[in-house]
Amino acid sequence: MGLSHQPLYIATAGAYANQRKLEVISNNLANASTYGYKRDIVAFEGLFEPASPITPLNPKLYFDLHNEQVSQRMVLFDETYTDFSQGALIETGNPLDIAISGDGFFAVQTEDGIKFTRAGNFTISPDGYIITPQGYKLLGKKGEPIRIPFEEWAPQDIVITPDGGVFLGVRQGEERKSIFIDQIGIYSIPEGLAKKVGENLFDVDDISYVQDSENFKVLQGFLESSNVNPINEMVSLIEVQRAYEANTRVITSVDSTLSTSIRDLGRI
Repeated sequence: MGLSHQPLYIATAGAYANQRKLEVISNNLANASTYGYKRDIVAFEGLFEPASPITPLNPKLYFDLHNEQVSQRMVLFDETYTDFSQGALIETGNPLDIAISGDGFFAVQTEDGIKFTRAGNFTISPDGYIITPQGYKLLGKKGEPIRIPFEEWAPQDIVITPDGGVFLGVRQGEERKSIFIDQIGIYSIPEGLAKKVGENLFDVDDISYVQDSENFKVLQGFLESSNVNPINEMVSLIEVQRAYEANTRVITSVDSTLSTSIRDLGRI
């Protein structure tokens, strides 16, 4: 084996990196209409080293090159980051649609513990709890699920204030009173600690880093849209597809050249 193999390694690394980016962009596009969704961004790592024995380049990208001496100039998949920028706020008029303007996450109770989300498209369960579409209960500031404790009420009777207070207008005879139910917990997670766990939810390894948010406003009758820009993602998708195809053409070309060289060498 000799230096003629180097283009094969470089093209393979490039194809792998672009394949991962293609997967991320496709997932972003699939969630362009998912409320509260935060787009992912792929980061690449450039590897520029002088001639040296090749060892495992990355836990996610390994070539067994039999310690061949080559010059390493490759692009490797590094990590996927989440863009937490605010999505557009859409007015729905539904009193159970809630959006966070500013910093913060809703907390919900799942089978695997407390998770966090920016999606505020809630409903009411048959037993009066405010829940996500998956059935997870919205938590109040004290960490308990928020439940509407009265039998006779309508969704339009629920009033949610900008600080997250939940009130219910109930009738007592001919009078109508506003009764405080609970306060929605809005939590701030330090940058880089929130990680996606599926179902539009986030988790943190150490919940002690999660604090009450201070810079937010709760908007009733609004939903936060995904922060994915479909046009930009489509442009990126086309660019990545072309780059991936270029890498695969190089791989095919080099493989054909090597096959021809080996076959011709055997005739000598």
